[in-house]
Amino acid sequence: MNMSNVPGEPWLFPPAGDRLHDPSGDGADVKVAVIVPAYGQPLLTAEALNTALAQVTDFNFAIVIVNDGCPHPETDEVCQTFAATCPGRIFYLHKRNGGLSAARNTGIDFALAAFPDLEAVYLLDCDNRIGPHLLQRLLAALRNADASIGWAYPDVDKFGFAEFADTSGPYSPLEHLFRNFCEAGSMVSRRMLDAPIRFDTEMRQGVEDWEFWLHGLERGFRGVHVADAGFAYRRRGESMLVAAERDFTPILRYIRNRHPLLFGIRNVLAFETEARSRYAIYHPDTGLVRCFTGENNVTTLTVSDYVIRLLRARLRPAYGHCPGQLVVMSNSLCETLAAQSLLAGVLWTLERGLARSTLVTCSMRDRLHDDRLLAWSEGTIVQEQTDRFRLTSDRTHILAVEASFLVEHASLRAHDLHALPRQPGKRQHAIELDLAVRGAPADLEPIDQAFARLCRDIAAAGDGASPADWTSAMPNTYRLQAALPRDLYPELFNLSSAFPCGSSDARPLAAVVLASGRPESVATAERLALTLIEAGWEVHLVAIARELALAPGRAKCFSQVIALPLPELLSRAWTRSYQGTPMPCFDQLDTDDAISTLAGYHRAVSVDGGVSHTLMGALRRLKVETWALLGYGEDGQATSQAVNACSAFEQAYTHIVVGNAELLRLCRAFAMPSTKMRYWSNRSTDLEYEDFGVKPLIEPETAPKSRQAV
Repeated sequence: MNMSNVPGEPWLFPPAGDRLHDPSGDGADVKVAVIVPAYGQPLLTAEALNTALAQVTDFNFAIVIVNDGCPHPETDEVCQTFAATCPGRIFYLHKRNGGLSAARNTGIDFALAAFPDLEAVYLLDCDNRIGPHLLQRLLAALRNADASIGWAYPDVDKFGFAEFADTSGPYSPLEHLFRNFCEAGSMVSRRMLDAPIRFDTEMRQGVEDWEFWLHGLERGFRGVHVADAGFAYRRRGESMLVAAERDFTPILRYIRNRHPLLFGIRNVLAFETEARSRYAIYHPDTGLVRCFTGENNVTTLTVSDYVIRLLRARLRPAYGHCPGQLVVMSNSLCETLAAQSLLAGVLWTLERGLARSTLVTCSMRDRLHDDRLLAWSEGTIVQEQTDRFRLTSDRTHILAVEASFLVEHASLRAHDLHALPRQPGKRQHAIELDLAVRGAPADLEPIDQAFARLCRDIAAAGDGASPADWTSAMPNTYRLQAALPRDLYPELFNLSSAFPCGSSDARPLAAVVLASGRPESVATAERLALTLIEAGWEVHLVAIARELALAPGRAKCFSQVIALPLPELLSRAWTRSYQGTPMPCFDQLDTDDAISTLAGYHRAVSVDGGVSHTLMGALRRLKVETWALLGYGEDGQATSQAVNACSAFEQAYTHIVVGNAELLRLCRAFAMPSTKMRYWSNRSTDLEYEDFGVKPLIEPETAPKSRQAV
């Protein structure tokens, strides 16, 4: 077959003068290898090879064609013609058919062996095209990056079915877990290939490039975006990608099962903390906005910069660059909450309210019992049938709303917050809460007018805004949004969110869980926290309660204190009976919120039973160690009732801890396995426990060891 005679497909090789690299073609000093798998599509393969040969670079590059056992002689003829025309520039390999991944791996391994000075490989599929400066721009990005950058990825101009895939914005590991925005037409650095990282040859239905990038991410590498690189992707009506999109669920399941640590809840939380994508706190008294997920990783913006970022999130992709939840509170109140390790818990309570309501507001009270650290009052639900509503309190000190919803209705500049309609999917217009905190500023100003000013600023900045303000081509809209937890956690964990507790596999973190805030329970929690801290743990106090009988000076053993008044947000706890023992329960929404609060910890320890028992089975399925303390302050229960209640959920617990041998005997009578039992006693030794073969709460050899986080 004489390819030069094919109508409409001229075979034009660029003259040597168009290339800045040495055309000697002996393979010496090759810096980049272009890997081109070939299977069918001879005309398109020729077109792709022409664009590869046309690269303008200041370094040597080579092209490695891998014939993946193609049965069509035309494909072989095209490849042979190109290799014969450019000896030493184009290398042509044959292999048995093994799929796209195997063909790429063959080309990569050949390039690494053949070119000792190789810095990177570029992956070019045989039906795509590249502009003349692509290799130069991508390699320059890799050379200018630090050692953590494993690949450089371009925007994608799609032709055939025309579309522009804008991949701009800082690389987001968080988003990459959920979307494959790095095309296969990217350049991979040698340091990533030497790791060694290769394509998964078991993946033959498509999307193998996503798994490849995730493999690199799991090994500590990241990507870097290169604008205007010149990558053109042929979008056809039927292709491997189109077929994969039709039946994506098993592919997605395979990828996630292959990388369980990468998709673990603590790793997702760590990536979200890095992205600073959850909360934006606007301080009217300073005119600044703090953006963060975890308190230790904060970006501070002026309010005008925040408004621009918020509007731009709807126009250009930069997932997580703008937090999805907006909170308005004074800087002085924010600092007070942070100083007492209460800020994360208060924000989490507001977030759980936003899962139910368009607005969540909070008024600060100044009366608090001397031995209390904080106290929530009963909430008020505002649920009107009309679009307008009226808050019962005229002194709002904290307000929370989803940022994207606010932008949609920012024309309220002529009105007040009561003109906000009910958000679709929300049960109520508003939830009003009251909060008393030890040491709260006495001169707090209501934030209603500050909220109205912010609405006016958003409306004014957004007048006339359109995608044309940022780019001449309409990008894929699926990446345009302010980030929200519901984009992440329901899909992976069947949870609406997860409390950003700050844990990672390099930082063992325990939650001491109280079903009430009674003094006896809190005192036990303090003692337990000191025991865990001595063994190398960091400890948070999580109370599913309205009040905490914890004096401020005694709270220092807890690095965070979370008091989550779940029944006050929506519903009351109800009670059922297990063999005559009353068992408190929550409705499904409150149960989901409680599990979400504890899902990111390494260990959750129930101190006083109660409703905590009902959470532990779900937590254990999320790889949380679940522990129960028995005999340490169950609310008004006889010892036999406490053991009976725990026995109903025995299978949900990793370990059950007792404080005396009599209680241990009772647990044995309720058929609790000896292998689960632990003891925690003030005495340094207790022969009675040894008689039962029971180990202590903390064993020196099992103290947590730091592990490198993903």
